[in-house]
Amino acid sequence: MGIIAKVGDALHYLFGKTAEAAAQASGVIKRKRKFDAESLAKTFVLGHLQNAEANDEELAQMAAQCGTPVTPQAIDQRHTPEMVKFLEGMFRGATKEVIGSDKALAPILERFTSVNVIDSTTITLPDEMKDQFEGCGGSYGAGAAAMKLQVEMELCKGALSHVEIEPGKSPDSATIRQQARHGAGSLRISDLGYFNLTVFAAMMAADEYFLSRLQFGVTVMLQNGQGVDLLPWLAKQPGPFVDVQVVLGKEQRLPSRLIAWRLPAEQANRRRQKLRQETLSKRGQEPSAERLAWCDWTILVTNVPVEKLTPQEAAVLYRARWQIELLFKRWKSQDLVAVLSGSTAVRQMVRVWSRLIGALVQHWLVIASAWGDPTKSLSKVCEAIRPFAGRIAAGLHKPAELKRVLTSMCQAIAKTCRRNKRTNPGTFELLNDVCLLDYDLT
Repeated sequence: MGIIAKVGDALHYLFGKTAEAAAQASGVIKRKRKFDAESLAKTFVLGHLQNAEANDEELAQMAAQCGTPVTPQAIDQRHTPEMVKFLEGMFRGATKEVIGSDKALAPILERFTSVNVIDSTTITLPDEMKDQFEGCGGSYGAGAAAMKLQVEMELCKGALSHVEIEPGKSPDSATIRQQARHGAGSLRISDLGYFNLTVFAAMMAADEYFLSRLQFGVTVMLQNGQGVDLLPWLAKQPGPFVDVQVVLGKEQRLPSRLIAWRLPAEQANRRRQKLRQETLSKRGQEPSAERLAWCDWTILVTNVPVEKLTPQEAAVLYRARWQIELLFKRWKSQDLVAVLSGSTAVRQMVRVWSRLIGALVQHWLVIASAWGDPTKSLSKVCEAIRPFAGRIAAGLHKPAELKRVLTSMCQAIAKTCRRNKRTNPGTFELLNDVCLLDYDLT
């Protein structure tokens, strides 16, 4: 089955069976007048995909394209607690749909059974939601209510393989996804928030691979058991890359491969500036001199053997982790999933869930039209998708028409949405040619 057919089937299921199940569970349809579950879902989800700031009048116009002409007042009356539950149920159902490209992103990724990047994004919610989604009480990064989305992206095909909804106060290190196994030969790429030697040991026992930055303060020993003062020891090593077998942790003594390289001064200084800002914000004090010195280096740990992954390839693969950060950036800056607009908490939550579902649908359409194409700007692709939302809504119940709409969308994107010219290569280019790494290692 081609990718357009896959996306078409996913859209049918989302706005059909998933919407119907969510409607029954929430009680949003008390008696059918104008709206049924499908038309209600299409109006709010595709209406906000077309325009993230859609007002009641614009949503009524989308309803008309869905074959359900209603007034803006009818849209206003749909902002109820049942509607919030309906959309939340739809989002939870949508996260179970895994849509990946039918093209592999790069040969380097096919060395593994899957390459999974995990990261999280936090969305501050109205205080009224604190019983369901407890935040950090106004401390760094969140208010009384917040929702955290733990997202796993399978890098080779671009699929969002798992989305876990958690309270905003839950730390990344304690997420249930730390215990998830992806099968022998899989690779997980994660940032420092997920650094846990016990988790890495469990992955090794399952014949899985990990790739992570080394957490500051973790004990590092050479294979002979000799402890090292890491930064002075690294400075004495020859070559642009340090690549050595080590043992991590005083108690765990986890065998690992350490890969390190010194950063250019400009990049290291940017890291120091960011570290100072974060430390002052969280703790009200400057970071230690030793912690600042770590900013001169990127230090990775992995259990992938050197014959399967060179140091240069490890550097490029870890850099590819930013694809999920860019996804979150598009969700927040373009789809406005974290913007609490609306006069009441109910209105705000209707928009949050509508936009989140729309963001997932948008990602499916990005996968269908542009994933892996180094000439495309994915942010431009997201904007190009919006004008097709009404046509998708109108054609959803006609498979042949929906296929024509999706094909037309892909053709339009193929001719447009080019990435702005720049000197440095993008992630997709680097994965296909690691020699293009855009800074000199010192």
